[in-house]
Amino acid sequence: MKWETHCHTVYFKVIPGAEVTSRSGHILAIGIENNVPTGLTVEETVERIHDLGGIAVASHPFSSRVRPSLGEECLKTDGVEVFNATNPGHSNSRALTLAQARGRPRTAGSDAHWARTVGNAGIDCDNPLEDISRGRVSLFGGYTSSWDMRVFNFRQLASALANRPLWK
Repeated sequence: MKWETHCHTVYFKVIPGAEVTSRSGHILAIGIENNVPTGLTVEETVERIHDLGGIAVASHPFSSRVRPSLGEECLKTDGVEVFNATNPGHSNSRALTLAQARGRPRTAGSDAHWARTVGNAGIDCDNPLEDISRGRVSLFGGYTSSWDMRVFNFRQLASALANRPLWK
């Protein structure tokens, strides 16, 4: 894919994937082109992702805003998201401490749900499908602003209300 800017052309890869909801929490399925069923155990979810040629990364494993969250089950995946731009700092710290203590590969992500927050955090590497599990990535990013988080929460609430009857 090519992206034109005023000064130069930037080339970047688009890697297909999805965030899968397992029984215990969210798992990023990186490099897959087919859906993975939701509601499976962590082990079953990771196995399905591998069968599809992808890698499994634990998303926001200690999040206080997403339930359920994987917690220590994140160690059953190929990598652990240790920096999530929408997580509180203490949640990211818990993930980082555990991943470092157990020698697990680490990633970062923006957890973007709209265009303006894409790229707030992420990884830099040559080939994510090979480099993440080998620990050959550089993490970058910063936290999503309080204003953007308020907008996100409002959109989530509005979406939930729009899809729910106001009375029975």
